[in-house]
Amino acid sequence: MDSLHELLRKLKTTNSSVERNALAIKAAETGDPEVPKVLIELIDRPELVNERGTLVNCLGSFDCSKNFLWLVKLVCHGNSEVSHEAMGILQTIDHVEELEVKQGYDFLLKTMDDSIDVAWRVDLKADLLSMFD
Repeated sequence: MDSLHELLRKLKTTNSSVERNALAIKAAETGDPEVPKVLIELIDRPELVNERGTLVNCLGSFDCSKNFLWLVKLVCHGNSEVSHEAMGILQTIDHVEELEVKQGYDFLLKTMDDSIDVAWRVDLKADLLSMFD
């Protein structure tokens, strides 16, 4: 790739999950502050719902303290890989604004009674809840 701009353009437009993952890893390695914005945009795309694990993993290379609530939502609603990757990122965050902590806590509490949760998610949510103590 000639430039970060070209790398990010290709990352946003490729239809190949294999290529997207390789480009995401390469982009994350740059450490550029534009990369998390692109990764979040991709992770939020409904058509990529089953192709987000590597993207979330790459996001872990950056400061995600401003995305606390969004990460809590990924833990609560992502597939196993996405949820565990998001939880790993949450565990690295040192400081979060009080309002966002409250919003994350309230969101988590609302999802704690989901009777359709599988065992791994119940355990992950319990671990996340303990982070609020």
